[in-house]
Amino acid sequence: MSDETATVGGRPTPSRPSASRPYAVGLQAYRLYRLYSAPERVRMRNTVRRWIRQCPPGAVILEVGGGTSILRSVIQREVPGARYISGDISPTNSSDVALDALALPIRAGSIQAVLALEVLEHIPTPTRMLTEASRVLAPGGLLVLTTPFMYGVHDYRDYFRYTPRGLAELLSGTGLKIEDVVLRGGTFVTMAGLMRNLIRDSIVGDPQGWRAHGRRKKLLWALATIVMVPWVPVMWVALGLDRLIDRNSRSPSGYFFLCRKTANEPRNNDKPPDDRVVTVRRQPE
Repeated sequence: MSDETATVGGRPTPSRPSASRPYAVGLQAYRLYRLYSAPERVRMRNTVRRWIRQCPPGAVILEVGGGTSILRSVIQREVPGARYISGDISPTNSSDVALDALALPIRAGSIQAVLALEVLEHIPTPTRMLTEASRVLAPGGLLVLTTPFMYGVHDYRDYFRYTPRGLAELLSGTGLKIEDVVLRGGTFVTMAGLMRNLIRDSIVGDPQGWRAHGRRKKLLWALATIVMVPWVPVMWVALGLDRLIDRNSRSPSGYFFLCRKTANEPRNNDKPPDDRVVTVRRQPE
């Protein structure tokens, strides 16, 4: 990617805070635990892997709201020579740049894929974010969105929930079109997840910012993680029940959306009729 493409509004890439080796090892272990233990995370990883393979070798892939960049290695394995850039308005030691998803300091049409994983619900003006993602995407480029649905209010700022029909309405006029939708989990995963969150939140308390700041807060998160380990098999049993009973759930815990940048920008009044709204499906087993 050219310097012009990578420019971040004149702001320097944030320095990554130094950390002791035990802390760094513990943090990496925690991230791997989250990625491989929860069925929703496993399904997210597998779905993103399948979709991102459509990118050509050497593609520039931008993740907005990247946080801890939990899928960096997955994406780099799936797309040979990929230039993965993780940006966040509240950068971590895994972020490459500090950026605002509502005003991306990136040249138009220079990105092959944009990822926004569990981000859209935190944006007070979602259409503005979707328009920005469309602007920086090259024609035919991909936007991968994941959003919660039947899920409690979470994190620092949580504004909205989206159905496929609702997202299709927001995308109208942005130059993006939904191409595929996968459920994150059905009614059983939803119920088990809400109970899990209740237990976790009773230990951690309400969030006061985007990150767990302070020694006490980090210790509470560590305690909650340990306490929730026995809940992991419960979540997997719930997923199995969804596969048997509720494969086409109307109460999913969340959605994964694959959107594509069309070659020509549609007019604002070019809205798909009801019978053309994308069909929701479960991920193939």
